[in-house]
Amino acid sequence: MASDLLRVGVIGLGFGQYHVRGYQACPDVVVKTICSRTTETAQRVAKDYGIAETHTDYREVLDREDIDAVSICTPVHLHKQMVLEALEAGKHVLCEKPLGLNTEEAGDMLECARRSGMVHMTNFGWRFNGPAFRMKSLLDEGYIGRIYHLNARYMMGYRASPRKEHSWRERRMEAGLGAMGDLGVHLIDMTRWWVGEFERVCSLMHTLIPERPAPDSSAMRESELEDACAVVSQMQDGIQAVFHVSRCALCTDYIHIDIHGSNGALQFQFVRDTMQASLKGGQGLRGNLQPLPVPARQGALSPQRHFVDAIRSGGEANPSFHEGFSVQKVADAITASEEKQAWVTL
Repeated sequence: MASDLLRVGVIGLGFGQYHVRGYQACPDVVVKTICSRTTETAQRVAKDYGIAETHTDYREVLDREDIDAVSICTPVHLHKQMVLEALEAGKHVLCEKPLGLNTEEAGDMLECARRSGMVHMTNFGWRFNGPAFRMKSLLDEGYIGRIYHLNARYMMGYRASPRKEHSWRERRMEAGLGAMGDLGVHLIDMTRWWVGEFERVCSLMHTLIPERPAPDSSAMRESELEDACAVVSQMQDGIQAVFHVSRCALCTDYIHIDIHGSNGALQFQFVRDTMQASLKGGQGLRGNLQPLPVPARQGALSPQRHFVDAIRSGGEANPSFHEGFSVQKVADAITASEEKQAWVTL
């Protein structure tokens, strides 16, 4: 970089607006330009966030010599091509999750990123809060002894209305996964980070709303992807893990994870209404769960800050594309289990 100022472009302005806010909170970082498919969206977001320049063609962003890094926040089927072109253009890349439509795509992105030497990161954003890091530390320290089992839920109701219009999130060739891609990959990433690898999975997927109204007509369109998914799994060291995700769960908006072991239990919860995470723990045969103190975090408090710090230090970002690829393998095994109606070994 010619100076200490890091110049960023954000491609895709749905969830991309979270990225814009994340970068604008980082010192010596400027969101130089944003890109959306439509001029109207690009100009509206630019006005909201005080961004001077916009594009409607992502290649115009990648061709700019005054852009050091990009966030790619488009629908999943566009990730691979955009990521490969960004890396080839010499840009550091923060890509939304899931990394690709399948393991093969994610593997291609990981291989290209490693060859390029650029910083690469998958946006598993729920890692970036104090209670999540404290949970990791306590588990590594043996706070609950040998881990026995884990129960994780991510419940939301944002697709619960049958009147919600059909979108790319219902199309297999554009999203790859439904609730598992929207929500479940976060649980897979966090539990891999906390307790280790998955060994086998058995899943049940359910499309709760089989048809939705087309956005451009009164016709109905079939929903090709799951609205809810339940998974039983075995992780390393014999850990039993149960997962349940839904995007049609009314009156809910949270992540809740319980981990029990031979000497106690830990409980992590994130409530999206308040955007607050909390951690409880207890030890001993008669222990009770109590709120645990969470020391102030040292270092990055957001995915964008961690990405920026990795670029400046020349180190690796974590979760990198390797984590995106590893999570994709588990998600593909979950899909295969539903198709085969059987356990799938990773």
